[in-house]
Amino acid sequence: MPLWMIVVEWSSRLILLIMIGLSVWSFAIIIERNRFLKAFDVDEEFKGIKSQASKFSRDNIQFGLTRYFYSLQTKLQKGLGVLGTLGSTTPFIGLLGTILGIIVAFGELSAGSAGTNAIMFSLAEALILTAVGLFVAIPAVISFNVFSKKSKLIISDLQSRLDEYIALEK
Repeated sequence: MPLWMIVVEWSSRLILLIMIGLSVWSFAIIIERNRFLKAFDVDEEFKGIKSQASKFSRDNIQFGLTRYFYSLQTKLQKGLGVLGTLGSTTPFIGLLGTILGIIVAFGELSAGSAGTNAIMFSLAEALILTAVGLFVAIPAVISFNVFSKKSKLIISDLQSRLDEYIALEK
């Protein structure tokens, strides 16, 4: 087997290992975000904000609340960038691995060094990389969308409660 075929074959296997690592990373983020958002209590958070807002003068309340919402948004969106990136790139990484695997299969076919079963196995191995890419991407995209929506709903709910609170305090 020529050296280029060995390099291409091991590159596709390396891509598979990378995809498995990305899958573990993605699911770890999904589990952590799910736990965080399930444990997040909007009522308790609002009580905490009100107690902090009462320490500010009327002029500084808006500044304090803006700082608070920025830090809350950072907490709520932790890991979402990674999920979005994995959702959009892993199908292409899997496709790259598939292309490399198909190149290996055609190289074996042209060299006459493998039988039909070996060629079919190489093609199946190559297609597995696309499936793994989709296996990583689909849950990442769904989770990204769900968690983003929940984060926006939490922020808007708290913002409307605080707007009402400030309006009633004046």
